[in-house]
Amino acid sequence: MSFEGMINPDNIRFSRWIKDAQALRQSNPAEGFLMEALVYRAQGKLDQAVDCARKSYRWDKAIARNDYANLLAEAGQFKEAIDLSLLNLQEDNFNRNALNRLIIDSSIALDKEALSQGLSLFKAPNNKSKDLLPLVNDRLDRIDEELSILEQIKVNLATFTAISSLAARASNTYCLGGSQISITLQHNEVGTFLIVDEKLSNIDIDDCFTIHDKYTDDLIDSELSFKDYKRIVYNFLPLEDDDLPTDDVRRQQGILV
Repeated sequence: MSFEGMINPDNIRFSRWIKDAQALRQSNPAEGFLMEALVYRAQGKLDQAVDCARKSYRWDKAIARNDYANLLAEAGQFKEAIDLSLLNLQEDNFNRNALNRLIIDSSIALDKEALSQGLSLFKAPNNKSKDLLPLVNDRLDRIDEELSILEQIKVNLATFTAISSLAARASNTYCLGGSQISITLQHNEVGTFLIVDEKLSNIDIDDCFTIHDKYTDDLIDSELSFKDYKRIVYNFLPLEDDDLPTDDVRRQQGILV
């Protein structure tokens, strides 16, 4: 849980953990499938992680609901993750994890309606949870700003969400840990471009090239046409120590890591 950086899918510990998870299935299928899902995530095997988490969720929703939503998002399935987080909030109005997941995924997918719905469902059980409420309002404002940016460069929301999904799959295939995403407009002699910078924890520039190569290959192989994404530049960058905010600054700026 605390590891950040590039992962080694061939680490011998993973094979032991997979065997432990499969053995656990015999006595507790929900826990066993969930453990297996988390090991696959640590290996960067995103589709297998989602498949096992789905099986765990079918056995016991209470055990798997939060991790299942996390794994859907990390596999770039933002719509499915958002829908599950809303369902989790409907079933448990005090679910802080579900609201936090919804804030992150709605911010990436620019889904203002879903975030507003989540805010109406959530009931803060304590003062710590109330800290999320100003963050939701800040994110709602930011979504409006970023939708306005997309309009300026004539990029539709479906294209942007598809790009974000490919980027998430690329980064999460190779690394674990937090990231920060910023969106800006850049004007030059060629035209106006949307610049998306994703800064990743505990990796170097060579790691970023590896991630970007997968992102580019997946983008070329996707159903998107060049005219759809030619105005979008997605960068993977190392997260420097100076980029890390304090808890107070994070609350003020609404940065989700």
